[in-house]
This record gives sequence, structure tokens and C-alpha cells, in this order.
Amino acid sequence: MSSFTIENIYGIGSFRLCASFPSSIKSNETSDSYTYESVLNGCIQIYNYSTNERIFFEHVYDDIIVVMLYNEYINEILTCSYSGKIILWSNNYQKRFIEQQTRIDHVHYGCWTQDGSTIYLCSRFDGTLISLTYDSHHHSLTENWLRHWATPRNDLEKIHPAIEDSISPINIAEKIETSSTYVAGSIGYEFVICTAIRRHLFAILQRPHEHVHIHKLNLHDGHLIDDLKLDHARTNQTFLCGTVKTYHDKNTGKEYFAIGLQSGLIFIIDTDPLQIHSIINATGTPQAIIWWNSYLLTIGYISSIINVYSLDGSFIASCNDAPATAVCHLQWNSDEQDLLWIGGYMGLTLVRLELCLSRPPSPDGRVMFTILNTSVDETLSSISLTTLLHRTLHETAGCGLYTENNEILSGDLSGNIFQWAINDAKPKQHIQIPDSVRCFISKNLVGTLSGALYNIDNQEIIEDFKTTIICSVWNTNKTSCLVGLGNGTLINLQTKKIIGLHENNAEIWSVCLSPNEELCATASEDQTTCIWKVDQEQELIARLTGHTTAVTGVQWKSERIYTCADDRTVRVYNTQSNLYNCLYVLHTPKSLFGWFTLTYLQVDEEQKLIICTTQNGYLVIWRDEENSLPILCKKIHFGSLEGLSYDKDIHRIVTISSDCTVTSLRLHIA
Repeated sequence: MSSFTIENIYGIGSFRLCASFPSSIKSNETSDSYTYESVLNGCIQIYNYSTNERIFFEHVYDDIIVVMLYNEYINEILTCSYSGKIILWSNNYQKRFIEQQTRIDHVHYGCWTQDGSTIYLCSRFDGTLISLTYDSHHHSLTENWLRHWATPRNDLEKIHPAIEDSISPINIAEKIETSSTYVAGSIGYEFVICTAIRRHLFAILQRPHEHVHIHKLNLHDGHLIDDLKLDHARTNQTFLCGTVKTYHDKNTGKEYFAIGLQSGLIFIIDTDPLQIHSIINATGTPQAIIWWNSYLLTIGYISSIINVYSLDGSFIASCNDAPATAVCHLQWNSDEQDLLWIGGYMGLTLVRLELCLSRPPSPDGRVMFTILNTSVDETLSSISLTTLLHRTLHETAGCGLYTENNEILSGDLSGNIFQWAINDAKPKQHIQIPDSVRCFISKNLVGTLSGALYNIDNQEIIEDFKTTIICSVWNTNKTSCLVGLGNGTLINLQTKKIIGLHENNAEIWSVCLSPNEELCATASEDQTTCIWKVDQEQELIARLTGHTTAVTGVQWKSERIYTCADDRTVRVYNTQSNLYNCLYVLHTPKSLFGWFTLTYLQVDEEQKLIICTTQNGYLVIWRDEENSLPILCKKIHFGSLEGLSYDKDIHRIVTISSDCTVTSLRLHIA
């Protein structure tokens, strides 16, 4: 097996409903410094946004962190990885009290009871919910029960055998029902919440083409007590978000939580008895909701719309000043609930929120007075929002990489281009072009979705191909560059000769040169890899077939050609005597749930390594051997991997993702 060390990750944070929090909640002291402790794929980052300095960074897991919570009662921090490994930390990350693998995989949500005694984890793709007891005095973690949404209790041990001194997650892919349909949250338990007062436990169940259900479960054994079907929603309105805490109404003694579905449909749920209290049709397509004292606050995903509703579902107020950063994470800075952190895939924002009487704004734009705890006519209310800080780097899906020595260039679909040093959290340079970056042709040449080739030094267009520039390759002397285009054309950048053209103008996704640089290979949407004569126009030497979907990557090393494709396989072809026959096929492991494709490919000939990335965030590495199983398969990004660079001399892998982060890691080869 191989392992790796993450050198750096460039990004604001990998925010989720149950991951990341402001440092202020760990202290009762008031501070003018705004510091946030966030997940950054498999790392923990603490960043002081007042001074714009990273003050802590640690590679913790080899896969992504999906849970990161602070518990005020016991003053400890909980993290859990996608593969189900739990770590309990001291409040400054200097001590690890517990480091333990649970017997579930593909964890996506976690809940920690207010007293710190119980941890609940949901596994999306195998449909399970696990309960664990944490003894903070003796630092011990024990399993209470494991519930599968549909599997009888007697069969659970066959699906999830108990773990004894195991450091690897259990592979259950072939033992339970799964879905090949890519619908987020369609497999099993999506969300879990425990009441603070009455200690009731509720889990949100989502199945394909069925209504969302709320299960009330027995705290002690996980047995189903009650089942509430949300049949007011359509079957295609899947779960998106929930309040991570309940709201306790001191007047009635009742507790409530809220969950949000697609199209802005929000249910406020009475926990005892389990029933719908009110239904809200929120505008702005919110994917993050939070209690604001006795109100429910919703923020649109990218719409900038904030709405406030009362407990009975009545509309209170709205404004259009929220950040449009793919919002998925909300945290109050303190119990005062006046400063709200808004996290999204594209950035982090801190705002001051006040609910005010509707009247003309003061000349300086400040709020005139607050009515949060005052009895007023709520129909006259409005929201005042003041942005205190706003941080973004890549603002939309990252796309395109260029690496040279210890420097990295990365682009995105908003036209942002950042230059990074390996050991610095802040970019050395930021350039923005008026087009979407698709690939880097060289350090100063960028290909775009529109087909324009930009010189980023002077921001001039030096060529316009009128179709997307997808890939390129230079010869060793850097005198000739071949460019693959979205219309299936392979063109010589210097001579403008058309070297190759795929049938039906199918996109060219990847191009490489043969070792002697007399031939080249193009991987295409038409499911083929074509071999062309480099110094001729459209002289086709061979057409490699076998893949059943688009071929996305190609590499030519010595007497072998390697390809990867949307069909999730790597094919290895023999080039001896110009036979171009397939030697063998390598498959991705079945533990990679859901729909995905292989996106990029690199080959280390000396170490006999085949390196691939996937559209669901995995890094997969095989030995270049027939019947080889992956020696490394880790989910290192939350989003699709849209760029891969490899330096064989120092075994450095650099990736860029649609989650707006760039990762640099060093591979350790066993």
C-alpha cells in the first residue's frame, strides 16, 4: 500500500452543516479578532481573518473530514472522516484523546449530544446510522448500536462485522442495496438530530423516488418508534439541510427542529409528539437554515436572499444582501446571535444581522435600532445586514493546473488565476481574465471555454479557436505545441496545421506525444484513442477501441499507451510492432459508491504507477500490472477533480477540484 502527506491545500474551507466553527465559541472572552476553525478536505485549518494569517494547519486524515464539532460542555473537539475514523481532540488540537475506526464507511453527517456523551454518524451510501458512547473522563468510545434503514438487526453483523484493532474501513459495497443513480441523499439516512431537553432522536430517511421520512428512534437500541412521512412534498424533493440544533420554546416546553427540501420547502417539526408544526415555501433555494432566537433564518444557495420566518411559518422579513457563495454552512459567532458566519463552497463571510422596524435608512446606512426582543408588529420588520469580512479565492469550479518547481498556477470558471508557493497559504499573485479558464497551455498561456487563448501577462488574446480549448502537449524542446479542441480538432499551435480530427467532431479530452515525438495520441468523447503522425495533416495511424464511454485521459510511456475513461476503467495498450492491442484492463474498486467517471491520468514509468482522479473526488493509484488492485484509493476532495499534475522526481501530486480548492501532496511509495 502507498500513503501520502498533504503539503498544502489552497482554499477557504470545505464547509458542511456539521463541519467548522468560529474560535469564539470556545471562549467566553470578547475578542476583536475573527478566527475560524475549518475543515479543508483532509486537513484542519485555523485562520485569523482579522490579520489574514493562517495560524494552524495539520494534515489529519488521508480522506476528507465530514464532521468537525466543538462541545462546550466537555470542552473537546470531534472530527470524523469520510471513511468513519473518529478523533476526539483537546480544544487546541494538541492532544488526541481518542483515535478510533468505526465500522461504517462513507460517513457524511454527524451529531454530538449537548452533554458530549453520545455521537451519531450517518452513512449515506450504505444507509446506516451508528450510535457511540463517549466517556470524556476515561477517554473511551464504545458502540451502542448500529441501525440500517431496512436490514433486520440479525443481519447487521454480516453487513458490518465488528472491528477489532482494524485501521481500515469495512468494504460493504457488495453486501447491501445501493443505487447507481447520482442523486445526493437518495440512499438512506441523511441527517440526525437529538433533542436537548427530552433526549428524543430523529433521523431523516431519503430513498430514490420516495417521500422523505422522519424516523423517531429509541435512544438505547435504535429501534423505530415512529415514522412521519412528509407527503406534502413531492417524491423528487430530496433533503438538503436541517437545523443542527433544536429550538426550545420556554413558554410551552416544546422542542422543534427544521429540515429543508429542494425547491425551498421547509418543514418545522414538533418533536413530541412527532408531527409537522408548520410548512414554509422559502424563496432563494436555501441549502442552509439556522435558528435566530425564536425565528428560522434561511439563506439562498447562490441567490443572495435571506428570509426570516416565525415558528408558525409566517413570513417576517427578507433582504437580498447575502453572499452568493454556494452557501451550505451557518454558525453564530456567539450566543448573542448578532454576528453570523456564512460558509459556502466559494468562500466565507461574516455579517452583522439585525431585525429592524421598516423606516428610511439613516444617511450613513447604519441600523437605527433593534427589535429582536421587543413586542412589535412583525409585518413591519426588515433585516439589516452589514458585511464585516468576505473571503474568497477560487469563486467557481476550479479548472486547469500548471506546476513548475515549487510554484502552482490554478484557474477557475470565473476567470480567476492564482499563483501559489508550496509553503504559503496566501496566493503570490491573482489575475482575472474575462473568460472561463479551461486549461493552461504554458505558464503564461491559458485556454478558455470560449476558445480564446490568453497571454495572461498582458491579458491579450493571441488566438481565437471559436471552440473550447481542452488540452495541450509540448515537445521536449518547447518549439511545438499540439492543442486539443472541443470540436474534435488537434491543431499545431505554431503552424496552424490540423494534425488530427475525430469523427463527428467529438471533443478531444487529452493529448500526449510518443517517446520519440513522431506520433501523438488523442483521447476523445467518441470512445476512441487515435494515433496520428505529428508532422502530417490528419494522417491516422491507428484507432484504439475498447472503452464504452468517453476516453478522458491518455499517456504514452515507452512501448505502452494508457487510457482512462468515463466507464471507470484504465486500459493498457501495447505499441510494439505497431500492434496497439489491449494488454489488460484495470478497474476502479466497487467501494466507490454513486455515479462517477475517471477524469485525469498520469503514469510514473520508473515506479510502475498509474495515477487517476475521479469525478467524485477520489485519487486512485494502481501498480502497472495485470489484475492489479488499487494500492491507494482515497477521497481527497469534496468535488470533482478537474486537474492533475505529477512530478515523478519528487512524487508530488497536485489536484484542483470543483470544490474550489487546490491540493499539493507527496506520495510515499511502499
